[in-house]
Amino acid sequence: MNDNSGHHWSFDYNYGAQNPQFAQELTGTLREYYAEIAARDTQTGQTLTHVYNILPNYWRGYAGGGAKQELSIGTAIIERNKDNELWNYSVQYENTTSGENLRMQFRCSDKHHRSLTDSWRVDARNGGDDKYSELTCEGSLVEDSEVRLRINGTEILAGTVDASVKLTCNWALFDVIPALARTIQASENGVGLALLEDLEQLRPKSRLGFLESIQNPFPLDGYYLYGAGLLPSYWWLDAHGNIAIASTFFETLVLKERIGGNA
Repeated sequence: MNDNSGHHWSFDYNYGAQNPQFAQELTGTLREYYAEIAARDTQTGQTLTHVYNILPNYWRGYAGGGAKQELSIGTAIIERNKDNELWNYSVQYENTTSGENLRMQFRCSDKHHRSLTDSWRVDARNGGDDKYSELTCEGSLVEDSEVRLRINGTEILAGTVDASVKLTCNWALFDVIPALARTIQASENGVGLALLEDLEQLRPKSRLGFLESIQNPFPLDGYYLYGAGLLPSYWWLDAHGNIAIASTFFETLVLKERIGGNA
């Protein structure tokens, strides 16, 4: 932990004289969120949406020349609804500093692992004005083992998945981890799965494990995601069954709003 913030090392990026301060921004976002849900009744509905602030782990890479009042560099919105025993996901990721904008649509089974089914689509664009500024990736799972992608019209085989391993997406982990929390904590070696990172990069040997529980800045249970070819990430689950913090190598997502029912 950093003595200045008291936060767990997995999301402690409060370095030196950085301004705005990472710890202050993270804690403030969560405090506002929990104050809001305490002040109103729990919402219900067929569609569940989580909205996250995106905080940069290394501010100097984003700071630019002008002063900023907020550290946030964008927003991630995860929306899903259930239809005929399948979950339909729509994810929007926008980095206002880099200009990166992602739209992801996919479907998962109504099981704890949220296994990918059928086909999926990613629309990506950035702030550039050349032919590489936009990309469309359409994918499908063939015979429950082959992951095939069509990127701007070119088809490739991304890899194969063992039939005994569940294939999911990192954006579904916001529901997978709450569903498997007790199983993960009870397992010494964690839970194995195959991950299709951002619906493009196949990581067939990945594992979810329990990290520890903390009380600061709020009571949270921590989980890790490790895997071959995959940068480690850390996921913190609150008492209400929501992922409050998801920290990857370059950025940290902090829960700012929840809309709708249960997943």
